[in-house]
Amino acid sequence: MVELITVMILLGVLAAIGIPRLMGDNSTAAAVFGDQVASALRHAQTSAVAHRRLVCASLGERSVGLNIRTATSLPAANAGAGACTAALQGIEAGAYDSSDTKVALANAPLLLFFRPDGTVATSANGAPLGRLALDIKLGAAVQRSIALEGSTGYVQ
Repeated sequence: MVELITVMILLGVLAAIGIPRLMGDNSTAAAVFGDQVASALRHAQTSAVAHRRLVCASLGERSVGLNIRTATSLPAANAGAGACTAALQGIEAGAYDSSDTKVALANAPLLLFFRPDGTVATSANGAPLGRLALDIKLGAAVQRSIALEGSTGYVQ
């Protein structure tokens, strides 16, 4: 009887995990990528404040890259991605990337600047952003929306 119950439990677990994967449901991949993007943005904001340096987050469809400015001064207003030239310590290249081609980041600017005072902007010397919504899509459907508050750097 114990063996029968054990087999039934194992079959239930396999069915709960295996069937969605066999049917092509990638909602787990979208959720994981959404968590990775939110984690990267939180890490960029805390690193900027902790190091008292500008941190640049470059956002792509399936990737997030983090770099830090080595100089303490703010760069020129039109510096763009060249403002942050050093890799953020402890972050490997591709750490926040998704390999699933059906999952994508939408509504995101190409570059975000996290400042030492905790604010977030789309240019190194520009005004802080308002509330920005970044969508994680699976195909055409939005699976998750990440809110970024530019005046405080809060990521939800």
